[in-house]
Amino acid sequence: MERSYSLSTMEQAASVQDPEAHLVRASLEGDQDAFGALVRGQQDRVFRMLGRFFRRPEEVEEVAQETFLRAWTKLGTYRAQAPFEHWLTRICLRCAYDRLRRRMVATEPLPEEGTLAAGSADPDARLEVERLLATLPADDRFLLTLLEGEGWSVAEIAQRLGWTRVNVKVRAHRARRRLRRILEEG
Repeated sequence: MERSYSLSTMEQAASVQDPEAHLVRASLEGDQDAFGALVRGQQDRVFRMLGRFFRRPEEVEEVAQETFLRAWTKLGTYRAQAPFEHWLTRICLRCAYDRLRRRMVATEPLPEEGTLAAGSADPDARLEVERLLATLPADDRFLLTLLEGEGWSVAEIAQRLGWTRVNVKVRAHRARRRLRRILEEG
């Protein structure tokens, strides 16, 4: 005997499994508090990720706001086929990439030692990495930060940015070649 569930029962089961999908539905129905809960649940991740690309706190905050604004305007496109976090990460990376591409070459001063990425235990090594990355065009710095700093795979980057794997590999190869050239000249 086959059981049939009403749509509301299936939606309730899905909301138990994915509370963010429930918050998305509530947001689309006009519940502003639900979207606020989505933002609060993801803001630490968004700020941490953007901190890898931008040194000034004001710029991190601006791009984070842009990320959440885009998420709000595109919320109807979220299909809950993957975690909300992945969908929002893709928007966040697009916002960061757009900002970096507009700026093309970083002209910002180097951050103070306390604001460097926490990945390396040696502050001098971290500072040297920051200096080298600062000499690269923004596109290269963006990609190498995802690959080396965040530890993402080529497949993850391709999926989240909507690029092909070949595109990611070619860009990474060229970025590393530019970095190697800087090291050899320095």
